[in-house]
Amino acid sequence: MQIKFDDIIVPTEKLDQVVAQNLYDIKRKYKKRKQWNYLIRGMAAAAIALAITGVFAANPALAAKLPLIGHIFEKVQDDQMYPGKFDEVAEPVSVGNVSESEGITMTLSEIYSDSRSMYVSAMIESEEPFPDQVKESNIIEGDEIGYHMYLSIEQEFDFMTPPETYEAFEWPGEEYEWTSLDLKGEYVDEHTFVGAMRISYNEYPVAGYDVPDTFRWKLKVNGMENMYYSKAGTWEFETDVSVDRTGVKVIDVNQSAPNGDVIQSVTMTPYEVAIDYSYDESKVKPEYEKYDLLQSVMLDADGKLIVDKVGVFSPERYHLSEITIYYFEAPSDEVYTEIQEKLYDETLKDQLRNYLEEISVHKIVISLE
Repeated sequence: MQIKFDDIIVPTEKLDQVVAQNLYDIKRKYKKRKQWNYLIRGMAAAAIALAITGVFAANPALAAKLPLIGHIFEKVQDDQMYPGKFDEVAEPVSVGNVSESEGITMTLSEIYSDSRSMYVSAMIESEEPFPDQVKESNIIEGDEIGYHMYLSIEQEFDFMTPPETYEAFEWPGEEYEWTSLDLKGEYVDEHTFVGAMRISYNEYPVAGYDVPDTFRWKLKVNGMENMYYSKAGTWEFETDVSVDRTGVKVIDVNQSAPNGDVIQSVTMTPYEVAIDYSYDESKVKPEYEKYDLLQSVMLDADGKLIVDKVGVFSPERYHLSEITIYYFEAPSDEVYTEIQEKLYDETLKDQLRNYLEEISVHKIVISLE
């Protein structure tokens, strides 16, 4: 449940006794007015600190939760799909950030937005303890390692205006379904989950609008769940968002592959790298009319395989003075599977560039400096 400082019980009777005894002793020992003023303030503060320390010692879970709001990124930022030092750039969410429903209090803690995405940290506090099984839900391979709480949501951005006509299933029609948000983080205790989530501006329907430097954002959470937990309710939030455009770099590329695949540009932020793809039928070369005949992979400047999701990846752990995109033929499932096994074979990682140079029919080298 949400922590309220007004609810912290301070033992006032004992505190008064401690303060009175210390003031009496000090007055006897120090006669000068200046000394008296300084010492009375110091001893009173010390007595109060001791009293509150006693409260926290008796309730360590309470003490552990107090510094969380405003500092959640610091705990969970390294475990995100797009990690980074968000704690150094994020702003606290102090207005419209707390909502309670069905015995669950959700608090938005910090927020950061660049030109591609918005990152938000949050805390979920349950009056009832979370099931024991939830702490087993991180036994998943790859990027999904970690604890997840998936939020069923609706959103509003004040810069988005409804189109003149639209189908019922399209935003902002009532039947439109937003993609769930993945709040990824950790359990502080059996009642408390903290995590961070990413809202992309490059997904429909937001991608159809230019994101301004500042805007009003509304979030409505209709439910939360993971493998062992599900809770329906209504949690609503509203806050202003400022977009940080510093550190963003766009590199024009405009190079094409034999199958008409065009790399238009690369956009780099401190937390994401995105390849902007398009297709140009006039660039298709003979024998490559079948678009899926060619497959592609990316290597960084050190020859390390870049793992991306639809052309977007974190710059963490990569040397990005340049990237190379290799295109190779995969005429059958058997050939494709064989190549994929070699790409992810740890024993072959030092020879990966040489291998791709041998099997590829085309490559695009992009300098990012």
